[in-house]
Parts: sequence; C-alpha cells; structure tokens
Amino acid sequence: MMVTETQGFLIDETVAYWAVQNTTALTEAIMKYPSFIGSSEVVLLVTIIIGIVLLVRFKWRDFFFFFTLSVGGVFLNFILKIIIQRGRPGDEVSNIEVFNLNMEMQSYSFPSGHTMRATIFFLFLIYLSYKYMKRATSQIVSYFVYIFLIFAVALSRIMLDAHFVTDIVGAILISVSWFFICLYFFYKPKRASFLFS
Repeated sequence: MMVTETQGFLIDETVAYWAVQNTTALTEAIMKYPSFIGSSEVVLLVTIIIGIVLLVRFKWRDFFFFFTLSVGGVFLNFILKIIIQRGRPGDEVSNIEVFNLNMEMQSYSFPSGHTMRATIFFLFLIYLSYKYMKRATSQIVSYFVYIFLIFAVALSRIMLDAHFVTDIVGAILISVSWFFICLYFFYKPKRASFLFS
C-alpha cells in the first residue's frame, strides 16, 4: 500500500515539501555525515571488522547470526527494490554504487538501502550491548546512541531528497522484522521441560 503510487501518498508529498522548506546549505552539509554512515562502503567495512572480532573470539553463533542478518538484509533490500521498482523523488535515476564502482543497475527508492543497512547494523550493536555490556548505564547510553544514529541516517535520506518518507518507514519496519526473525531462529527459546514430561 505504501508504494502503489509512484509519487507516494500525501504524507510523502507533505514531508518532502517540509524537507525542501527546511533544508539549507548548512543542514545539507550536516545531513551528509549520517548519510555517509549508512553507506554501503562504511557498513561493509565495519561489518567485516566486527565479523573478524567475533571469529577471533570464537563467538560462532554471534558470527553466523550477524552474517545471516547482514547478507540476508542486503539481499532482501535488493529483491524488494527489484519487485516494487518505485522511482526516487523527482524521478531521479540512481545506479547502485559500491566504492565508487558503478554496478550499472538502477537503485530504486523502496525500501531505502541506507536506512535498512543502518537499522540492521545498529540493531545488532544494540544486541551486542545487551549481551556483553555489564553495566546497565553503559547499555542504556549505547541504546540511545544507536537508536539516534538509526534515525539520523533515516532523516538524512529525506533531507537530502534521496527517498520518500514511506521508503524510510518501510525500510525500518522491514529491518526490525528481519532482525527479530533471525534472532528467533538463532536464539530460539527452549521449550519448558514440563512439555516433555
């Protein structure tokens, strides 16, 4: 429903108009930073580093959870873009680029790749904070930082006129759903013993 019309719903147009009215040279320059954080290059590099750390520490389940979450998330984003093929704001044609290499494939608008990558990545960091941080204060601070970064990346895509707001909302909902599906399958709660008695 969110993507049945190329130009999106009234909410897309309303938010896009608000973004145009409130975007200055300064805000545009600021918004490029969180957008950069959600770029495929940054997320890929940090993902490789975290993957190596998990392997070195023999955290096999966490490693395979992270691998499935990350690779599956990229694949899911790609498949949804190809199926839905929603044009970007202003009908701007954008190709998929990784490390300045043009893949000669159109990057559609729904769902936002930056937002999905950032949401999946920072949700995993929230999970690591919950699992490995001992102090509750440190956990809470890390949660706020990661959630702030998710929304900063999402907002940057709207302010830079790269996506409709429904692309962003859809990307966050899909990413959260994908995270919890993976979490369930990798850390399925054991059934209570009385069920087998």
